Amino acid sequence: MNHDPDGLIQWLCHSHPDTVVEEVIDKLDDGIAIETLWAAGALTAARYVSNQARNLLGFVSHAMIGCEDARQAAVGQPEHIQRLLLIQALTQVVVDLHDPCFAPYELIDVWGIDESSPEESIAQLRNDVKFGEWLRADHRLVGLERTIPRDDLIDVILDIGLEGIVTDDHTLITPSLSMDMMELTGWDAGFPMLRGTMRYSCTFPRNLAPYVHATELVSHHGLENGPVEGPRDEASAATLRHTLLQAPAEERPEIVARALAGDNMTAETVMSALSLAACDMYLQVDPVPHDDFDAVSREVAPIHIGTTLNILRASLPRMKPRTQSLAVVMGGCLLERGPSVLNEDFEFVPFVASRSYPYEEDVEPLLDRTTQELLGELDGALHSHDVRRATALVAAYHRGGGEAEELISDLVRVACTDDGTLMHNVKHLHACLEEFRMSAHPDKWNFLIAAAKWVSWYAGKDTRFFDRAKDRIAPQLVS
Repeated sequence: MNHDPDGLIQWLCHSHPDTVVEEVIDKLDDGIAIETLWAAGALTAARYVSNQARNLLGFVSHAMIGCEDARQAAVGQPEHIQRLLLIQALTQVVVDLHDPCFAPYELIDVWGIDESSPEESIAQLRNDVKFGEWLRADHRLVGLERTIPRDDLIDVILDIGLEGIVTDDHTLITPSLSMDMMELTGWDAGFPMLRGTMRYSCTFPRNLAPYVHATELVSHHGLENGPVEGPRDEASAATLRHTLLQAPAEERPEIVARALAGDNMTAETVMSALSLAACDMYLQVDPVPHDDFDAVSREVAPIHIGTTLNILRASLPRMKPRTQSLAVVMGGCLLERGPSVLNEDFEFVPFVASRSYPYEEDVEPLLDRTTQELLGELDGALHSHDVRRATALVAAYHRGGGEAEELISDLVRVACTDDGTLMHNVKHLHACLEEFRMSAHPDKWNFLIAAAKWVSWYAGKDTRFFDRAKDRIAPQLVS
């Protein structure tokens, strides 16, 4: 059997949704390392799944980044959960290879072009991205990869990613997760993933006004040298969180810039405040009825604000100082917009806060239950899509002294049983879990409440692929 990367890529390219589940299990049983298969999935998607969208309703493939999201969600989980997450991710790759929105496609090598200087090449790359010249932008990126230091190239890629995040966070999520996957693939083999991210930014209709505003704020407040260095200050983060939530939406980017400049808050302090505030907002969004038109897209839109902030935080160490300042101020622009909300006609409408989950009258009757009883009831609440009960159970579990990692394992277990269209379920769950683990604030359990709210929409919605895998991987799990 061919275990080399190219052989595995060709296997996935010639697989089929009707057979891929069993084929992945056979590969695992034959001793192919799970890390090798994660990498093969991401590289297959990068080379053979088109990830270019011409309009806001255009499909976006999550196959490539889904492999990395699932890989990170699998860390610390039992082997059968890791295997189920791998099966779901590789199945999504193969499903997308058979989707007319994404295939047939091949990322062909380009020869790369250069201008008279690296600075001119970067300027022209940004212009090409702005005007949608995706093929020429690809040539310029390949040319820059040969001529400038890798750290500089990474900063350029992430800075361009920042331009579009208020419209769609995939412009930053995709390069960030691709670089994480490069831990397995190496730079040279993984570089096609970054080429794909640039093509995506070229072909998505980004609203650049927030980025322009953030750039002006960075200049006005003298933040070109980056935020001050130092640890996270939870007390300052708590104060800033309150200030942001109480302020008019249009003032939030300025408040963030002042916090970095005038108050000398560290990037981690400000990001902590932004993330907590975004979670507060997400818990004020009611779920979309499952039978509504394109309910998946409408339900997934609001949680993107938290996922974007998670990626912003994770990307900071790879950024140059000025780009770090821009990234944090762009976080303020995200809070200006609030959670993305789509109405029944699939139009973006302003965020209007509903009553926040969980409801206290739902929590109070649960406080006499043991933590194990609460976990036992959570599965039923998730699969019945009962957001009120699911969020209340997590709140009661926390107040009863429940262990976070035990709850997290349950949420991941449920997420990996559902096919989760385009890997949405794993992607956004992973961001909630990361923010919980990064936070030291007493309200960090809000991230797990948000995770339960999210999983409660998807749980059991589509388990076709899990149903084929469970008897061989995890017969003890019940979807």
